[in-house]
Amino acid sequence: MGWIDSHCHLDFGEFVDQPDLYLNLKSAGCSGVLVPAISAQNFPRLLAFKKQFSNADSGFVNIALGLHPYFLADHEKPHLQVLDEYISKVRPLAVGEIGLDFALDSQSQESQLWWFENQVLLAIKHQLPLVVHCRKAHDQVASVLRRLKFSHGGIIHAFSGSAQQAQNYLQLGFVLGLGGALTYDRAKAMHKMVKTLPNEAYVLETDSPDMAPAFARHEPNSPLNIPKIAQYIADLRGESRQQVYKYSTQNFKRIMKLPG
Repeated sequence: MGWIDSHCHLDFGEFVDQPDLYLNLKSAGCSGVLVPAISAQNFPRLLAFKKQFSNADSGFVNIALGLHPYFLADHEKPHLQVLDEYISKVRPLAVGEIGLDFALDSQSQESQLWWFENQVLLAIKHQLPLVVHCRKAHDQVASVLRRLKFSHGGIIHAFSGSAQQAQNYLQLGFVLGLGGALTYDRAKAMHKMVKTLPNEAYVLETDSPDMAPAFARHEPNSPLNIPKIAQYIADLRGESRQQVYKYSTQNFKRIMKLPG
């Protein structure tokens, strides 16, 4: 069975000079990628990127559209309307990458919450799942999702929270994105958490070109690192890599409402 990178930014400049990327990914067993947006300014670029793959493989590249909390300075309130219109027009798989990043300046938290809540409301309007970026704000994210009665599920990207926070997300209908962070020896708590996750609880991801795994820490990250990340997960869980591919692919398709 092939694998899916559930979170990679292949529209970024680091990948412009890789004309063989699609063929290399297919050769490595990749059956698809999800590329999330970060700001309204990059919606056209993301759509152009998806279009360039459509002739070769119409289902290989899927996209999510959203306004990332890290780029607050780029967002203007009319961009919410732009996002709403793009969602109606192109029907992405999900609303994302959105969320809360409380590792940033604390003075930005109120603004982050406003953008996050309003994008969750858009996802409710369009009945789409979320791709959520969260640092040091898992309890706040879960609180917003409960208060807004969000019920369309999604992916908690690059999850590194506690076992209890993981359980909270699973109860809300989300799955956890597992990537390069867990390949570091120091990630002992994450290793323990990964060992005990239910099979239906996770998807694979890289966040390429960022968040490089330990075995490629001085290089731009790439979805081509997924097989080694998956093997790391398999070793932690006492499973085969093919089982990790199977469960993570099934989970991605279920959460994103794709045919099995």
